[in-house]
Amino acid sequence: MNAYLGFGLYFCVGVIGGLIGAKLKIPAGILIGAMLSVIICKLFMQSDWEMPGGLNFVTQVLVGVMVASTFHPAMLKTLKVIALPVVLSSLMLICAGGLIALLLSRLNLLDSATAYIATSPGAMTALIPMSMEGSGNPLIVTCFHFFRLLLILFTAPWILKALSSFTR
Repeated sequence: MNAYLGFGLYFCVGVIGGLIGAKLKIPAGILIGAMLSVIICKLFMQSDWEMPGGLNFVTQVLVGVMVASTFHPAMLKTLKVIALPVVLSSLMLICAGGLIALLLSRLNLLDSATAYIATSPGAMTALIPMSMEGSGNPLIVTCFHFFRLLLILFTAPWILKALSSFTR
């Protein structure tokens, strides 16, 4: 099967999974539903098609446009108020990811680029394409971010409940 037909199949299966995820009203249901449905399809079909050339560029542009479209000038006013916690929490997450990456690469479990991109906080939609550009192993980076996202989504309701009862 050629790349465009394979992509068409993945896209259709992803749309169905995304619709199911949205209907179930789970956090990030569209994203998780699309990913899980394509993974299940690939497992059942025992096949792996290459994505058409140029799709990575188009996808990154679309993600960039989607993220930028959420910007509002009022965010700058809000950022002035919360700048210190934003910077501190971001630096702590980046440092934690860097330390874990250092450990994984020193233990020869992963190369340093893959380890850093895989353990970096942030959107998998940005970090996976970064790994595809030659900075790391996209399969490993995808595994890290995919399973971290699932773990966060499954544990968040309990953690939020515990935090709200603890802070009362």
